[in-house]
Amino acid sequence: MYSQNEAITVLPPNTSRLLEQGVSIRDYVDLLFEGKKTILLALVSVLLVTSLYLVLAPRTYKADALLRIDKNKALLAATLRSEANQSSTEAESPRAQREVEILRSRSVLGKVVDNMNLMVEAAPVYFPIIGETLARRHDRHDGIASAWWGFGRWAWGGEKLKVTTFNVPDRYLGKEFTVVALDSGRFRLLGPKGDELAEGRAGENVTADIGEKEPVLLMLDELEAHPGTHFELTRKTSLAAIETLQKAFSVREVSKDTDILSVELKGRDPEQLAKSVNDIATIYVNATVNWESAEAGQKLAFLESQLPIVKERLEKAEQGLSAYRQKHGAIDISTEAEILMKQASEMETLSIQLKQKYDEQIQRLESAHPDMIATNAQIKRVTSKLTTLERRIRDLPRTQQSVVSLSRDVQVNTELYTSLLNSAQEQRIAAAGSLGNSRIVDFAVTPEKPYWPKPGLLLAIATLLGLSLGSALVFLRHSLQRHDNYPALLEYQVGLPLFAAIPHSKKQRKLARLIDQGKDREPGILVSQEPLDISVESLRGLRTTLEATLANHESKVIMVSSPAPGMGKSFVSTNLSALLASIKKRVLVIDADMRNGRLHETFSVDKEPGFSDFLAGKVSLGEIIVSLPDIGVDFIPRGSMVLNPAELLVLGNLAETLEQLKSFYNHIVIDSPPILGATDAAILGKHADATFLVVKEGRYTAQELEVSFRRLQQVGIKTNGFIINDMKEGSSYYPYYGYAYNRTDRDTKSTSAFMTGYHAVGDWFGKRGDRNYLPPIDLSEESDDSVQV
Repeated sequence: MYSQNEAITVLPPNTSRLLEQGVSIRDYVDLLFEGKKTILLALVSVLLVTSLYLVLAPRTYKADALLRIDKNKALLAATLRSEANQSSTEAESPRAQREVEILRSRSVLGKVVDNMNLMVEAAPVYFPIIGETLARRHDRHDGIASAWWGFGRWAWGGEKLKVTTFNVPDRYLGKEFTVVALDSGRFRLLGPKGDELAEGRAGENVTADIGEKEPVLLMLDELEAHPGTHFELTRKTSLAAIETLQKAFSVREVSKDTDILSVELKGRDPEQLAKSVNDIATIYVNATVNWESAEAGQKLAFLESQLPIVKERLEKAEQGLSAYRQKHGAIDISTEAEILMKQASEMETLSIQLKQKYDEQIQRLESAHPDMIATNAQIKRVTSKLTTLERRIRDLPRTQQSVVSLSRDVQVNTELYTSLLNSAQEQRIAAAGSLGNSRIVDFAVTPEKPYWPKPGLLLAIATLLGLSLGSALVFLRHSLQRHDNYPALLEYQVGLPLFAAIPHSKKQRKLARLIDQGKDREPGILVSQEPLDISVESLRGLRTTLEATLANHESKVIMVSSPAPGMGKSFVSTNLSALLASIKKRVLVIDADMRNGRLHETFSVDKEPGFSDFLAGKVSLGEIIVSLPDIGVDFIPRGSMVLNPAELLVLGNLAETLEQLKSFYNHIVIDSPPILGATDAAILGKHADATFLVVKEGRYTAQELEVSFRRLQQVGIKTNGFIINDMKEGSSYYPYYGYAYNRTDRDTKSTSAFMTGYHAVGDWFGKRGDRNYLPPIDLSEESDDSVQV
């Protein structure tokens, strides 16, 4: 075996390969498989919370109706149709998007609030948390549910309360009143502070004076409940009720450019929802009809106001022409005069129509509107042409001028009067038969199933959320653990070889629990209790490595230490000693941790007298050695508690004692205190022939291991290597060494389909040539990730 002062020849690792090696998909799969309990716990927790929500959440229903938006069907006056023909107006374009805002307007929803009395909210008081769920499960056809365990003030299902009138002073708007059911349809009204205001009966007006100008007025249409049942009653402002309705109300176009709107309303009362949606649709359709009729009536009024004026002008023109002809007799009109008269008549008729159009537009448009500007421009052009024609008419003979002028007036007024009569008749028809620009395609029906919550959707989301949360916790725990990703990289960083990677042992954890609880048990350690455990097999590999590496050198004393407590050095010391004894080696185990040593509990012996008592000169060497034939080793416990263990090690003839023991034992295994916690390990290491540092997976860092190595090196101690303890099953940090028997090898059970599938996934994701695989594990035994001690 190596002596303490001889260096160990270790082949340097391939640093380029270490640097190139990154995290593969197989590493992530292994990490997730290792944290399967965390993922399963997160999944079950999220599914449990979701299930509770599905059971306890109040049911929300949705009622909907379909509306079709058509183009404006109101007939336009014939004299105004040129406007519709010249430009695309609101009357000819789809109005679905504008109608959405009209449907959501206060003018429409306000009438629904008034019609449905939505300003009054009345609801039974349910038992906290579960009361509404229990009431929902009660069948109303069975009447009113009986109170549970005498809790008569709460509603349990089947109760009814319909409010006809509920008026309160302004300062009490939005505050909760309470109605308490009494016998025979009677009730008691309580104020917001719980004070009694009045008593009454359903169907009767109840007035209560609360010190305001206006009293509280309440009238119930229906009351069905057991005596003592409480109901909450609130009167809101009209604006608050409209805003509440707007939040639950939605309008959308079914598909683009179809002009078909879906009107939806969500709430808890399915019957009230259907009535409210139908009321909204009806009010909206009636409003559009009224708007169209009003527009047609406004145009008809304008036309009827113009008819007497045009008729009077026509009569005057006819009288003037008749008088002129009687005075001058028949006058022949030349062809040129007839043409000029016809053109002038047309221009004047057009001018009058444009002026009427302007008068109609000015009632609804601003002077800067583009339509007003265009009409003014047309009037100016027609006036200019008419002026030109009048100049040409003035060049005719005087008699012809007069005849042409009078005939033109008669012709213009006749055409204008006829046109106005036709337009007025059309507007009368439009006002009488207007159907509006919308119609109801489908009325709302009472919904049978709740719209929310949706069990399938929520459970699917919860499953994804639970798996994601569990995976995130696994990766978070992994990132917070103190470790280096690859022990091979750790070897390179610290300069120490890795002698063993010991897997986690479930059996060892159970033994440690029995020790901590102080329960009676058979003396022994993991090697004797479970010789086929995977951890024992890895320790056998460590024993083989020690025998092969240190065979040609004298190495009697082996010190096992660690950077900090809880790394598992005692576990390694005791089990390695037992394995050395199993190959016919005489082995002595010394518990040199005189501060907190616990090997006496592991071996089920007394701690006194022990090592500290011998160093203090209180007992002889033969008195402290305890023979353990079941394990095959001898043992020296720590002894009584001392305050100066370092001084005892220096002054207690430790070197002579070890030399004396070497003559009898093949190996002396010293379980020392942690190197970073006390100087005892540095003193003991000077007398050791081989020194090993034990670190626990997830609790070490390269810096800690390097500091421990440097501290031993400063006092002339050459550390032979380090051991990683308590590696988890499926660990992505380092594969297990060797081959181990499993319960499945001793029994007739075959490898589970789950593990077969897991290894198949590993083969697909990973590179089998570069990594070792996990041995089969017994899924029937509960996994335990606790520390091996």
